[in-house]
Amino acid sequence: MKKTLLFAGIAALTTAPLIAQGMMGHEGHGMTADEPMTRTEAEARVKARFAEMDANMDGALTLAEIESVRRTRMSEMQGDMFAKMDADKNGSISRVEFDAHHQHMMAGDMAPPMAGHRDMKKMHGDQGGMRRMEGRMFTMADTNKDGVVTQAEATQAALARFDKVDANKDGTISDTERMAARGTMRAEWKAKKGS
Repeated sequence: MKKTLLFAGIAALTTAPLIAQGMMGHEGHGMTADEPMTRTEAEARVKARFAEMDANMDGALTLAEIESVRRTRMSEMQGDMFAKMDADKNGSISRVEFDAHHQHMMAGDMAPPMAGHRDMKKMHGDQGGMRRMEGRMFTMADTNKDGVVTQAEATQAALARFDKVDANKDGTISDTERMAARGTMRAEWKAKKGS
């Protein structure tokens, strides 16, 4: 199989981890999903992430900048996945290499954070949904409705979400609080979807 023909299949394998990373909120930033996160750490992470995304360094994020970062990350993930699957490094993935990689994933060696292949396909098929979610989050953070999100607005929005998840108000989000918040969000989403 040629490299260009495989990207659609590879994207299905890489989209789920990207979405999960966005949902978890702090993987890839020196913390794991089950580590507690303090309000101070959350604020520092938002500021660092903002700086990464502010491509023109003007102190404000546009939806175009956010989309550009998402596309770049997706491309990097696809390249990484291709490199992992291309065991003999010949620039092509054979059926044997593809099947071997799939077996490693299903065996738990590189298990994706989603329940299974069907969930990954569903997530991959909803790139428009990701853009809509980014748009909603952007609109919520853009408190003065000027079409850009400043670092102060991004920090304020993130800390408001932090405070909502920090159920016992101790300044730290535990894994239990994170899981409870995720469950609440899922229930709210299902209720909206059903109506």
